[in-house]
Amino acid sequence: MTKQEIWSIQEKNLINAMTNRLFAAGKNDLQQKLNQNLTALEYQAIALSLYPSILHSNRIGGSERNLETLVSVLSERYSDENIFVMPTRAILTRSYEIGKINLLYMLKEITRILDVHDAELDSFPFIMNRMLSIMTEDVLLDLLSGPLRGNAKTHAAAALAQIWEGRISAESIAFSPELRNMWMIRRNSIPVYGSLSGTHEYISLCKNADDVCLDYIYNATEFPDESSALEEFLFGLTYEELCVVKENMSKSGKPCINRSEVAQILGEKTLYLSHKDDDPLQLYRFYNHRRRRAMSRRYSRDSGPIRTFEENFMAYLLLNTGGKIKGKKGKKFASI
Repeated sequence: MTKQEIWSIQEKNLINAMTNRLFAAGKNDLQQKLNQNLTALEYQAIALSLYPSILHSNRIGGSERNLETLVSVLSERYSDENIFVMPTRAILTRSYEIGKINLLYMLKEITRILDVHDAELDSFPFIMNRMLSIMTEDVLLDLLSGPLRGNAKTHAAAALAQIWEGRISAESIAFSPELRNMWMIRRNSIPVYGSLSGTHEYISLCKNADDVCLDYIYNATEFPDESSALEEFLFGLTYEELCVVKENMSKSGKPCINRSEVAQILGEKTLYLSHKDDDPLQLYRFYNHRRRRAMSRRYSRDSGPIRTFEENFMAYLLLNTGGKIKGKKGKKFASI
């Protein structure tokens, strides 16, 4: 069997550089652990390649499985707990991607141990791209649970199939470029809070957003549910947390509030992306925190948005712009 290259050229250069640094520093135990993890990922890639392509037709007995049947089953039967309708290859690709992320975090820890301060040996940019791929997958999966207009579910399922199929390639790291842009803008925009009107946060977001993002922002403000989800995204707080802070401001008569006061009211741990140096995992935690609350409201019928900003935005892209999932080099990865 031909050995597959599982890392991009840039990632491979980083791994080789850190391996050489470990060797030069005499860190034999740490170098061995790194090599063991690299070997484990290579075996995962081999196992993954043995499963049939999601995009090709596969016949078992009298039934045929292909992209059309996959779209159908995911659109009609997928929910958060129903993982068994997903192809084994899809589940393995996610584990494989997370394994790569964890190894890149290991490289980050090695730079700390070796006291390396070379920006070219920073693994965070590589972690970010792969984390965005996982987050895009989650957003698309969430769109499959619950009602959606038009054929957005079909588009979401087809895009997922393309992501799962492409992860075997070293160079394919798929995400929505528009959604990535919004995530990166938000990561670098620290909330001011103020009157909690969102004016400063909207301006910060809008001045760096492209036309598609701007169109969605203007569209979202017309719908209370989507507007509330966008506020969660801007402030890094859930709808319930925003209500608590606003009520506290009303009782105290304060027209404005700052980050330290918000932290005092709610607790520092609830403030997501409140520092510009937060690592990529914080971006995922920020999304997942809002995602869990939205799902809870959906079933309990409590007040507040029942979908995250990311789900609403992706649905908008699917239905209105023919959005595209792209690889990190800008090559079209899946037309959705």
